[in-house]
Formats: sequence, C-alpha cells, structure tokens
Amino acid sequence: MHAKLVRAPAAGAEAAICLPPEAEREPVAAIYVNGPAQEAMDLAEALCALPRREREGLRPAALIALEPLDWNRDFSPWPEPGIRPGEDFAGGAAARLRLVERAKAELEARCPLLPGPENSGIFGYSLGGLMALYALCESRAFGLCGALSASLWYEGFLDYLRERAPAPGARVYLSLGKKEEKVRSPRYARVGDGVRQAHGLLAERLGAENVRLQWFDGGHGTEPARRMLEGLKWLLARP
Repeated sequence: MHAKLVRAPAAGAEAAICLPPEAEREPVAAIYVNGPAQEAMDLAEALCALPRREREGLRPAALIALEPLDWNRDFSPWPEPGIRPGEDFAGGAAARLRLVERAKAELEARCPLLPGPENSGIFGYSLGGLMALYALCESRAFGLCGALSASLWYEGFLDYLRERAPAPGARVYLSLGKKEEKVRSPRYARVGDGVRQAHGLLAERLGAENVRLQWFDGGHGTEPARRMLEGLKWLLARP
C-alpha cells in the first residue's frame, strides 16, 4: 500500500496532502506537519509500510504540509537573535498558525478529512516542534501535538507555557536525543531542562496518560525520520 499525494491551493499556500489508502473509503484524521512536503510524504509512506497488525492498531491519518515556508520566520513564536549573523528568528509563528487554521477549514470542506480537534494534529521537529507546542496553546483547532527535539531552549518559552494551557483532552508527544543537551553552546544545552520542565507542566495539566516524553540515543540530527515515525505511532494509536 502507498500514500496518495494530492496538491491543492489552500489559504493562499500550496497544500501537499498525503492521503492513506483508507481515505478512499472514509474520512480520516489529519496531522499538519511543520516541514516540507517531501518530509510529510516520506512519513506517510513509512506509516503505510508498517506491518499490517501494527497499522491496524493506528488511526489512519492524512499528513499535510503547507508550502512555501521560511523556517526561522514561520516557526519562531516571537523575535529572538540568531546564533549567527543574518539568521535571526523573526517571530512569525502566529501568522503561520492563522494560515494553517484557514487552510485546515478549506481542506476539511473539500477533502476526506474528519473535523474537530480530536481528529486534528500539528507535528514538527526542532523549531517546527516548538511551533507545534505554540499552536496547541494558542489554538483550539488541534487536540494532538508532536514536538520532537523541540527547540525548548528558546528564550521565554517555558514562561509562556506556564501561562498558557492547552485545551483539556489534548495529547502531546515529546522526544529528545540523549546527547542534545551535551553540546558546547550554553543556549542549546538548555534543551534538556526545557523538555523535562515542559513534560512536567503538560502532564500536570493534561494528565500523565496524555503526555509522553521519549528519549532516543544520539544528538539532534540522529535518525529524525525514525523519531518522527515513533511520535506519529503514539499519537495515532487507537484507544
């Protein structure tokens, strides 16, 4: 079985909609991927390639990416200096979230996608994972969130998370590589404490059964595709 890629305009962007085979028979859940279209398609194919018994334990879901995107602008919640000159974070996540929400409404009217936050997720790696957490706190459109190796070193984000609560019933998957906090940069080294604190805050508000923190071997760039697949499997597991 293979995923089907459909490209369509949505809210002024181009949506890459990676539909599972089940979408030919019935509406499916939707996960909006904070990344390029190829990443969404690769993940959709990886889900299709799982053993049959494992696939049957998961809810079928479309993976959707919106392009074009500017990583440092679209996924940063507020302006912040970059590590290198010319690579500052512009703080465009609020505008990006509005785009995703508009696209979501349009696509649900035209595609075999289930509405409602319990059927809608937002998912990303690194800064894309940080934006996924931001979107979960700012919007009631999403009830599923995957924040993998999220940039929880970002200045002020933990304070923000203490003040903003996701809607009750949301489910959140967090992950981090064991070596990610063992780096020379003091800024990036904060990520370990950041993910531990985020896990504690979210588990307290949403219930420990609705929040998972998974640790992987390696650093930030170690097997991101495998880590993302594990996150999707947890979020899409049938009750």
